[in-house]
Amino acid sequence: MVKTKQKPTSAFAILDAGTSKLAAIIVEPSKTGELNVIGDAIQESAGLRGGEINDLESFSTAIGNTVQLAEDKAGVTVKDAHLVCNAGQPNMQIIRSNIELSDAKISKRDLRRIVSKQNDIKTDDSRTIIQHEQFLYILDGQTQVQNPIGMFAQKLSSDSLLLSMRSTSIANLKQALQQNHLNPGHIHHGASMSGLACLSEEEKDLGSLVLDIGGGTSSLSLFMEGKVIYTDTIAIGGIQLTRDIAKVLSISIQEAERLKVFEGTVFAPSPVSHTASARSSGIPSKGDNFILSGGLSDLDTITLSNSEQIERHLLNSIIKTRLEEILEKLMARLVQAHMHQAVGNRVILVGGTAKLTGICEFVSSIWKKNARMGTPNHISGLGGREDIEPLSAALGMANYIQSYPQNEPIQHQTRAMPFGRFGRIGNWLIENI
Repeated sequence: MVKTKQKPTSAFAILDAGTSKLAAIIVEPSKTGELNVIGDAIQESAGLRGGEINDLESFSTAIGNTVQLAEDKAGVTVKDAHLVCNAGQPNMQIIRSNIELSDAKISKRDLRRIVSKQNDIKTDDSRTIIQHEQFLYILDGQTQVQNPIGMFAQKLSSDSLLLSMRSTSIANLKQALQQNHLNPGHIHHGASMSGLACLSEEEKDLGSLVLDIGGGTSSLSLFMEGKVIYTDTIAIGGIQLTRDIAKVLSISIQEAERLKVFEGTVFAPSPVSHTASARSSGIPSKGDNFILSGGLSDLDTITLSNSEQIERHLLNSIIKTRLEEILEKLMARLVQAHMHQAVGNRVILVGGTAKLTGICEFVSSIWKKNARMGTPNHISGLGGREDIEPLSAALGMANYIQSYPQNEPIQHQTRAMPFGRFGRIGNWLIENI
């Protein structure tokens, strides 16, 4: 039996559970169904490593503290919470459902039959489906049929795109919410939700790649024709950059983090790329140390807390080496999944590490694509605030909840899909989109 997700009628929480930070918003639906943000909070995370829970008690306590702070600002107490994360080894797969038509003329009953078949997936406990997208219909091999009612065919088919996560990861995340007397709602992938918040409708439709570089993970989410068609995560992020700096310079983690945030830059790796970037944009992309960047040079010296001096290019080289590894690994995932052919020319960067000065130019030079910083689109309750980038994924979840079909299947398990972990989704896209 297919469960359904109902639209909220009272205030609820949305949590973005990152390895470095926890962000929470309290959302209240209006009488017209519009969602309003009435409170928010950002706290240091705990109990996560590489996006996964490694200390349930610490993680649960951090969730409770963050939600309570957001509740205090909102002046309400919530019972339900939705969660965004990069845990659970997210995986996209496609299943094609077919029905033979006894009457060659297609009716609404036939469409209900194929939807029922799509929802009747045999299950086990290995993976949990968190999103189910239906593509257009196929009639006797004819693709891209939007409304087949009244048309003639012998076979009606439809493809479903399923985003799943490891069931044990979801169970642990739910447990952390329940320990705080919160009823678990939607659980979804971080980069996908950030894309919903930061992409324009045109960018979602024509194709855009969201690159989320967080503290403990780096994630991809590819949008096309208004849907998420691919997503993936690797357990490398800004924390590894900080550790690299600490190791090479023999300094503390705290000082390494300060250097990364306030002194680190990642200009394009070659003089040609840098010159071209400078001509096109005039200045490097905005980051935490953007105010200082106008006078920065690789030949500048930086004084450490022990009074030792290093040249800035050494710090930047450490950062760029790890960032290059992250970009190479993510592109390798895209190639392995045959998705590199579907990636357009737009890359939108989100996440804490995406605040590094010059990172847009750096990504553009490595991937040969246009990159920009992601900023959440307007949502009621936040006014003209300029500090909402850390809330991107949570705000995307609010958009997702508001637009979610009430008859959509809710988190059921599935065994191995026909196309395997990466499968031939890229080849499918070429043939069908």
